[in-house]
Amino acid sequence: MIRSLSAIYLLVVLFISYLAFANFIPEPEPKIVEPEPEEWVMDPYLAMYLDDFARNFEEGMIEEEIPGAAVVIVKEGRVVFQQGFGVKERGKPDKVDEHTVFRLGSLSKGFTSVLAGVLAEEGVVNWDQPVSRYLNEFRLNDPEQTGRIQVRHLLSHTVGLPRHAYTNLIEDGLTLDQIIPRFEVVPLAAREGAQHSYQNAAFSVIESVLEAKTNTSFDTLLHDKLFKPLEMNHSSTDYYSMINSDNRATPHIFHSRARGRVPVPINRRYYNAVSSGGINASASDMGKWLLLLTGHYPDIISEETLADIYEPLATIRNQRFSRHWDGVRQTHYGMGWRVLYNHGQRIIFHGGYVNGFRSEIAFSPEDGTGIFIVINTHSSYPLTVIPDLFNHFRTTPQVVISE
Repeated sequence: MIRSLSAIYLLVVLFISYLAFANFIPEPEPKIVEPEPEEWVMDPYLAMYLDDFARNFEEGMIEEEIPGAAVVIVKEGRVVFQQGFGVKERGKPDKVDEHTVFRLGSLSKGFTSVLAGVLAEEGVVNWDQPVSRYLNEFRLNDPEQTGRIQVRHLLSHTVGLPRHAYTNLIEDGLTLDQIIPRFEVVPLAAREGAQHSYQNAAFSVIESVLEAKTNTSFDTLLHDKLFKPLEMNHSSTDYYSMINSDNRATPHIFHSRARGRVPVPINRRYYNAVSSGGINASASDMGKWLLLLTGHYPDIISEETLADIYEPLATIRNQRFSRHWDGVRQTHYGMGWRVLYNHGQRIIFHGGYVNGFRSEIAFSPEDGTGIFIVINTHSSYPLTVIPDLFNHFRTTPQVVISE
């Protein structure tokens, strides 16, 4: 009997222990449900403007007899418009789209200054260091001035050389290694920093500087530091990538009143000086580029370094680049970029022309508004379009609606 009571007692104790243990089993943590990101809805007034923009742009192309074009517009950290217009080649049906590749010409200079900025943040180069410390082959006609030339002088066209010194040698296909030693025999036109004198060959010295400091080709640096992280998948820096692209525009030049604009072959000019004019890209790529330029990729380059790049270093008093902007009488040049003030709004911009392609880019870092236009012929039409866009956004507040 005692054994039976002991057994019953043991079972009761075990049962109570089980219940106590069960009560202490932690409940599973509640699953945290992340809220869905707010869906961005375009302001209807912005949508109406962009519809009007597309219609007016296409009408202007027809009036100017421009075969094909591509446009991208960014605003407040977003690509709000990207579209192709017209045809890749006159007389053929293939339409330009946002991924069609064009040559950028001197818009390449902006890529070069930003690449130099990325490498400056990495400690590879310094804006204020003498170029001769990086590159022994770089010599000017005056040895003392040679020692004073800094990286910022190369990128701002203020070395002191005459305008377009040895641009002809680039267009003749000489390499930078062949061109750079020849600067020593060119009479100087000004002291460093005193005068803006636009260059292609002297600007391209930065390629050799960056290659010497990194033991890496300039093309590879552009790809690894900019194209790849930005996913600019249609961008390249060489002749063969351009001609082998399945979606590329054909350049055109004006022939005569009877024939108008006629297609011409892609040539090799400036692929020997990529930093000055050798980059190929699409509008979809350039939308990403505009977002970087307006400060939305701080993991690639900081806003502080971009501010250094955009800081005016020289003043240009002729109206060649400001004549389409109401009230602007002079422009400035930073490092690889032109700068103007449109009714107080700072606009950073640049244009390019090479091999029958014309390109323009402009943006306001403060407002986050930017536009890129490229056409496959030579025409000043993009220059007339861009100021209207900035004047519209300057005078018409836009509202971003989310739900």
